[in-house]
Amino acid sequence: MTLKVIKNVFFTALATVISFIGIKKMTSHTHKMKRIGHRGAAGYCPENTFPSYERALEMGADYLEIDVQLSKDGKIVVIHDSLVDRTTDHIGKVSDFTFDELRKMDAGSWFSQEFRGACIPSFEEVLDKYADRVGLLIELKKPALYPGIEKMIAEELKKRNLHNKRDDHIIVQSFETESMKRFHELLPEIPVAILINYPPDKIEIKNIAEYASYLNPKWTVVNKRVIDLIHSNGMKAIAWTVRSRKEAEKLKHYPLDGIVADYLDFIK
Repeated sequence: MTLKVIKNVFFTALATVISFIGIKKMTSHTHKMKRIGHRGAAGYCPENTFPSYERALEMGADYLEIDVQLSKDGKIVVIHDSLVDRTTDHIGKVSDFTFDELRKMDAGSWFSQEFRGACIPSFEEVLDKYADRVGLLIELKKPALYPGIEKMIAEELKKRNLHNKRDDHIIVQSFETESMKRFHELLPEIPVAILINYPPDKIEIKNIAEYASYLNPKWTVVNKRVIDLIHSNGMKAIAWTVRSRKEAEKLKHYPLDGIVADYLDFIK
């Protein structure tokens, strides 16, 4: 074999290796991570209000994360706390007020006078207004307080044919495993997620994987071991909730399937 032939073989092989590395590198950056607006755009607007959702959409959210409770007259409402104290001009339990009473509360002034008069949305309104425009990550807050809420949520989703949407367009989550098991039995077409704020062990992850499609860890417990365990058990992982650039910087080093953030502009 001549020196010229040897050189040609060497450079051809080298080009192949470089090309392969380039493809691998490119592939690692094509992973699509969901950018999820926490209660809309909670860093910029009063959480779980229409101004907050609209701002999140303007910022390019892939999903809106919302929280649901039940009013005294059995209406599903979108509010994070079981009390209205923090985010409205009233005091008391959500479940002690009818929907009409909740609707008249000012859910914006606590954040800024600019949002005075913003209202508490109903779940139906949020579905009708946003389900065709953006993905929804629906959290059942303390569902044990509201027996039957899983069935109510399932019925509203089915009524709008949202259980037939693809690509995990709707995800339902909770800290309460029994609630998510019930919801999965009622509407298996909709993926469910379990929220955790501690490092899970292998057995727990395996058990959750029997009915859940997601295991969503608090950002403080995200590490390579936890994410690898979640993925190796066939589930996806959405981290919550980013409220600073430092937190966002930490999370970008892991192959997460999504990040929930108050400030979507921190998530690139």
